[in-house]
Amino acid sequence: MIPVVVALRLDATHATVLLLATAGIFIGLYVVRPLRSRPRMAARLRLRSPRRYLPWLTVAVAMKLLFGISGLVLHEQLAAQDLLPKIPDDSDFVSAAFLADPFGPIALLLAVAVLAPLIEEFAFRGRMQHVLEHSLGVGPAIVLSTGAFSVLHGRIDAVHHVVFGLFAGWVVWRTGSIWTAVFMHAVNNGGALLASYIPGDVPISPSQAASRLWPYAILVGVLAAGGLIVAGKRIHRLAAVARPGGVTVSWKRSSRTAVSPAS
Repeated sequence: MIPVVVALRLDATHATVLLLATAGIFIGLYVVRPLRSRPRMAARLRLRSPRRYLPWLTVAVAMKLLFGISGLVLHEQLAAQDLLPKIPDDSDFVSAAFLADPFGPIALLLAVAVLAPLIEEFAFRGRMQHVLEHSLGVGPAIVLSTGAFSVLHGRIDAVHHVVFGLFAGWVVWRTGSIWTAVFMHAVNNGGALLASYIPGDVPISPSQAASRLWPYAILVGVLAAGGLIVAGKRIHRLAAVARPGGVTVSWKRSSRTAVSPAS
């Protein structure tokens, strides 16, 4: 992640070049090389195609975004009552001058919707979760990798981060494909980034909006959670057909190392 952080402090043109180079190196090391000559590494990273799951993964991301909006409204309301810490302001993530440059939005999209999903998912749902699955079991592996993912974002109290982490960890385990989590993460980040560019003046503060909207936020959150469960069930059924013998039902510690082809 260091080149990503450094790039967003450069001018937009150099940032774009650095981010493209970083993406190319990452894909070469962790995708192209394993698929060509290191099948055991490809199996550990679970480089299988996610194509059959994409429609329901998209539904899951939409539900997660709704759940996230609901969670942010409720968080703001609880923060106004001093029951939770206030949500940090990320408005200075990049400078206005950076975004004003023609390459600025491109660089930001590369950082947020391409490199961050690749690096974070390969680290947490890829290497970390795989190791923990075979030392502690699937359940603890998903929970611990989700905890680490939330701590990295500095938002261990944000329910939508935890929900996404748990769901992504389960999906990667069930489908045997790291690309399922990368896809969800990229669509989620890209959608949130595009939403931040929607113009419009908000005449009231976030706390005032939360005080008015929190009952509706609860309803939206419940509906979104239900939609996420439905998407998960459909993904489970597709995985049962695609990999009938690829995943065991037990969530206990496994003594086997995954070496199946990454097809």
